[in-house]
Amino acid sequence: MISTQCELNLGIQANYKKFWFTVPGAIVGKGRPRFTTQGKFVRAYTPKKTRDYEQKIAMCYRKITSYQSDKALRVKIFAYREIPKSTTKKLRGWLLDKTFLCTVKPDIDNIIKVVLDALNNVAYCDDIQVCELVIIREFAENECLKICLEEIGERRPK
Repeated sequence: MISTQCELNLGIQANYKKFWFTVPGAIVGKGRPRFTTQGKFVRAYTPKKTRDYEQKIAMCYRKITSYQSDKALRVKIFAYREIPKSTTKKLRGWLLDKTFLCTVKPDIDNIIKVVLDALNNVAYCDDIQVCELVIIREFAENECLKICLEEIGERRPK
């Protein structure tokens, strides 16, 4: 009986999906919500720059697949920041070989928020499905985000 259960678990795991995709260009962190008044109502909205970047992330995901996961997920985000053109060759070398680490804007938590919000109802039903998260910010020749979505298990039945 136990061996059958192990075989079943192995069979399920083989069906888990994993997707990698790249979002080229400048990285935009999640902006703070803005507020406007309409009569006696106050309305919150997401800044246009953030909305546009979220749409770009979703579009890059949709280019590789239209799959929407209902499983527990691991998300890996690699944020590659471009080295400024004015940087000396010596410093550029140090930045690329990670002698100095990338501590520039946008903040790492704002990168996480913009990615997870952008993929809501696109790559997964809700970002509550994300159980594991890895994010690394480094300097590179070309600025971009590389994102990996990996199914890692089943969700608890409702």
